[in-house]
Amino acid sequence: MARKSKQYNGGGASWMETYSDMVTLLLTFFIMLYAMSTIDSQKYAAIIEAFNKQMNPAAFHVQDTSTEPGSEEDKSPPETVADDDEANLDQLYAMLRQYIDENDLTEQVELQKSEEYVFIRFSDSVTFRGYSDILEMSGRAILDVLADGLTLVDEYIEEVIIAGHTAEVEYDKTDIDRSLSTDRANVVLRYLENKEVIHPSKYLAIGYGLYSPIADNSTPEGRAKNRRVEIYISRKGYPVSYTKIIQDTINKEDIKTENVDYQQTTIID
Repeated sequence: MARKSKQYNGGGASWMETYSDMVTLLLTFFIMLYAMSTIDSQKYAAIIEAFNKQMNPAAFHVQDTSTEPGSEEDKSPPETVADDDEANLDQLYAMLRQYIDENDLTEQVELQKSEEYVFIRFSDSVTFRGYSDILEMSGRAILDVLADGLTLVDEYIEEVIIAGHTAEVEYDKTDIDRSLSTDRANVVLRYLENKEVIHPSKYLAIGYGLYSPIADNSTPEGRAKNRRVEIYISRKGYPVSYTKIIQDTINKEDIKTENVDYQQTTIID
């Protein structure tokens, strides 16, 4: 019986491919070990975390300690956001309100504020006495606070209008009242102007005399309310400056009437 010859299936090539793959993987492994030996611990931890991310994404959490607050890489100052409240007169109002409340002056000093202005009304007992134009110490004290506040908001102020008022009495004091109210307004103006906190051109003094009452002149209480000094501090860009209107009129320039409506009057002969 003839012997069957052995057949060669060429299986030798298979183990050679496996061997070469193993050698390649070992070479890659040693190269990676060498590379890892030259990196710092933080980069090594990042590599480990990267492998963990692939194995278990739900449990992966990366925290780069190189940029934690206080590190050398994180020395840039935090970004600041512009405060829109600095563009109004809130600081001035807050200072005055605090002073009025702390000194129990709510009955003698009225304080109002809007987006366009801060308004202060001083009773006669705080600023002047009787028919005098000498500024009282209590008036000087609160004007000092006002001056400090004006310094903080100078760039936002359009105008500081100071108005003096007197009260009507039984006998005729018209001439005295008119001049007295103007003198008192100018005394307050000069006191603030001497502080040199804002430009003098922003000040305006007006004497109304007895012709702008806020209470009944038939009673002592009403006359006391009518004797007063008022300060109107307007925010820049809102009301048109009275001084600007006067200057433009005198210089025969075109008056800027933005935000102001003027009614035209037709004269019929």
